Amino acid sequence: MSAFINALLSYPVVIFSVPFCLFFGLMLIDLIFDLSDGSLGDADGVDLDSGWSAKLMLPPIVSQVPLPVALTVSSFFAVVLTYYLDQYLFGLLSGAVFYAVTVPALFVIYYLSLHISAFVLKPLGPVFNAKNAFAKISYEGMRASVRSNQISAEHGEVVIRQDGNEIQLDAYIEGEGDIHYGDEVVIISKHPSLEKYLVAKI
Repeated sequence: MSAFINALLSYPVVIFSVPFCLFFGLMLIDLIFDLSDGSLGDADGVDLDSGWSAKLMLPPIVSQVPLPVALTVSSFFAVVLTYYLDQYLFGLLSGAVFYAVTVPALFVIYYLSLHISAFVLKPLGPVFNAKNAFAKISYEGMRASVRSNQISAEHGEVVIRQDGNEIQLDAYIEGEGDIHYGDEVVIISKHPSLEKYLVAKI
């Protein structure tokens, strides 16, 4: 066990093992305290410029997952690759040759780890896609039942029954109306600035 720890803390494996521990800790903190506020595609996602992954000939998923996840997974695979290369290849070298081989190899290793990470994270792509985070439903034209005692120009409530589910919406009418509890209405349009809908009695 001590030999394994020593290998992780020695060059060249330490180049990736220390960042892996840091990134893993950041990922746990982000998950526990929800620092990203549940949104992984804007603030802390790698999708700052999705074009960079294409320029590096990497799968798009690398630029779509959260930054802590992308760094943790890619650095993990980089540690694994570097560890085994050090055991079976780099360990055979010494002196200037050792550093001449390992320094450029580290860049190749991390590039390969990004490809491996992209393959592993690919099934999670839809989860991190901000465009799929919330489905927008248009209620215009739907029939609803009045839930409140009545509906006025200021306030009111209606319920839409869809596939066995009830969706409650705030509603209002224009001018004076005679809409009471239990009446059937049709949703005309959404208020331009408030979260309520204009309705008319059927």
